[in-house]
Amino acid sequence: MRNPTTHYAPVYPRPGGVHEFGAWWGLSIISGHIWGYAGDIKYMPVEVRYTYLFTSHRSWTMRYAPEITALAMLSQPVPGAKPTTAQPAAQDLRERIYGSGASPVGFESDFFPAKRVQPFFSTNGGALYFADRVLSPQGSQWMYSIDFGTGIHVFRKARQDWTIGYRYQHLSNANISQHNPGTDANTFYIAVSRFRTKGYR
Repeated sequence: MRNPTTHYAPVYPRPGGVHEFGAWWGLSIISGHIWGYAGDIKYMPVEVRYTYLFTSHRSWTMRYAPEITALAMLSQPVPGAKPTTAQPAAQDLRERIYGSGASPVGFESDFFPAKRVQPFFSTNGGALYFADRVLSPQGSQWMYSIDFGTGIHVFRKARQDWTIGYRYQHLSNANISQHNPGTDANTFYIAVSRFRTKGYR
C-alpha cells in the first residue's frame, strides 16, 4: 500500500532534461574576416559542455551553457617561411600549436522543445592558453574567444541527442601583446549529449 503522504516528482514531459552533459568536435578550414584579419588559419577544438535549463516556455527554452576546451589545435603558416627544394609543398610550411581553455559565459536558446528535432542559437565567451605564441611572432599565448552559433538537436532517444552545428568564433589577444591580428574561425561541429531530469518541478 502506498503511503498517502509520499510525493512523487513529476515526469519531464519533453525530450531533453534539466541538466545536459555532452562533448563536441569541430573543424574550421576557412578563416573569416569580420573582426580578425589573420588569414589561412585552421582551427580544431574538442569541447566538453554542460547546460542547465533555467527558463522554459511552450515554444522555446533558455540554458546556461559553459564549456571546457579540452584541446584546441591551431594550424598557421610558419612566420617568414619560404618554399625550398626540400619543402616545396605549402603544407610543409605550417605549424600546429596546441592549447586548452574554458568558456564560463555561455547561453543557448532551443526552439520547439516538444519536438525531437530542435533548432537552436548559442553564444559563448572565454579564454584559451596555447603552448606558444599564435597568429604572430609578437602575439600572445593567451587568446580570448567569443562565438555565435546555430544548429539542430536531433533526439535519438528522449534523454540523448546528436547535434549538428556551426559557430563563427573570434580569437583575439585583446591587445595584451605587441601585435594582435586576431582571426575568425568558421567552425562546423558534431556533438553528443545525455540529459538528466533531476530538479524538474
